[in-house]
Amino acid sequence: MKSYFASFTQPGASHVESTVLVFDKNLSIGYRDTAGVNRTVNWLLVDIESQFIASLQQTRIRNNLFPGQELLIDGKDADDFIRQLNEERRKPWHQRSGGREWIRNTALLIGILALLFVVYLLIVPWLSSRLASKVSVSTERQLGDAVYDAMGLQGREDTSASFVLNQFFAAMEVSTPYDIRITVIRDEVVNAFALPGGRIVVYSALLKQIDSYPALAALLSHEFVHVNNKHATRSIFRKLGSRVFIGLLFGKFGNVTAVLVDHADNLKSLSYSRKLEKEADITGLQILSQRKIDPAGFISLFQVLESSVPSGTVPEMLASHPDVSRRIEYIREASGDLESENSEYLETIFKKIKY
Repeated sequence: MKSYFASFTQPGASHVESTVLVFDKNLSIGYRDTAGVNRTVNWLLVDIESQFIASLQQTRIRNNLFPGQELLIDGKDADDFIRQLNEERRKPWHQRSGGREWIRNTALLIGILALLFVVYLLIVPWLSSRLASKVSVSTERQLGDAVYDAMGLQGREDTSASFVLNQFFAAMEVSTPYDIRITVIRDEVVNAFALPGGRIVVYSALLKQIDSYPALAALLSHEFVHVNNKHATRSIFRKLGSRVFIGLLFGKFGNVTAVLVDHADNLKSLSYSRKLEKEADITGLQILSQRKIDPAGFISLFQVLESSVPSGTVPEMLASHPDVSRRIEYIREASGDLESENSEYLETIFKKIKY
């Protein structure tokens, strides 16, 4: 907007001093009539003609809709400004200064929204995972038990096999702050998974295919590491992201439990990053080594899991790390010259499970 002092003439009347305000689409003329009353006249820029009269050094502006009405403004600036506005108006909308500004602002808004979306996808799950690593053992147990109950697996538990499997793990004498509770579920799916707080679930179909106690020890050690190193808790919270972030941030674990229960079925097929899977493999191998259990149990376990893939659900241990040959390779490298010896006690317990 610009303002000017002008001389305003109307038909049958002498010129009067006025003030002119020029906007993007119109100009407003303010003046006082012969009776001393303040008046305002509005002209659309599309209806006016502007001309600079060099001999008078004035800009003359006329309205095509109101013959006889005329404005005279000293200097050329008003003529230049009105012509500039009319030229701008005749451009396509996207080439106008306002249109370009709108495009820039829209692009900026889209960029900000995209950045926020990236932050949502990357930062929130990461923060959820970090906060989950601070959850206490007792709280993890409450969460894990709530999820297990929501899965509705109790009716399919093989209690006798569960008892023997817990006896087997207890015989391995693995020190941990968690109360490890292993449950065998009757199912044809070859799978096993860990939940926060100490629960390990093993499906009967997998148990049937394991043919040695070192392979069973490898399975339980692997799943134990997921519990003991908080892999299960961190991965679950990372997967659910913002749905548990607020609850974790403000310590409202009741809200977190509700979210986990709502997604209980999805957690049966929870997959870990390759880094966490390798950590579970290598740490599990150390557990076997400390008890002089044959590390080849891991190799046997991987082969069982690999052979089960065509016939059913991809087991948790292969879901995010399907390269079995690579896993066998680094297990062999880590095993080195580790000594092993047969444990008659573990062998006896294993036979109870198989027979």
